Amino acid sequence: MENGASMRPFTWMTWFVAGVAILAAAGCGPATSNVSGTVTFNGEAVAKGAISLFPPDGKGAPAGGLITDGRYSIRGVAPGEKIVQLSAPIVAGTRKDDYGNDTQVAEELLPASWGRASQERITVTAGSMTKNFEITGPDPRKK
Repeated sequence: MENGASMRPFTWMTWFVAGVAILAAAGCGPATSNVSGTVTFNGEAVAKGAISLFPPDGKGAPAGGLITDGRYSIRGVAPGEKIVQLSAPIVAGTRKDDYGNDTQVAEELLPASWGRASQERITVTAGSMTKNFEITGPDPRKK
């Protein structure tokens, strides 16, 4: 070897440190959860929408997913208490835009208490968990 560098054999300590580093990199981090379930409104599956889970203290990452045919699945949710927000926009009619074209107008199907002002909470535990939401209220489609 040049410049006086010598090659040392790997000792048991070197192998031990390397093994610990590999295990740490392989995912020995914080546990997460997969949360899935159903969302119904007045007994009927919500056709399309979104679900979001937020830490109540604002610290940590929110998580969310889409609702399709009444089902949702969210992966990688940090355990702990979460505020649940649900949204299910529906077409409430049409209006003319600035160019005279018909544009669909959306309205929220679910009660406002499940939207941005929601105080609905769940506790997420590590692993996989199922949480179904059975929401009731006045149906804006039946005006």
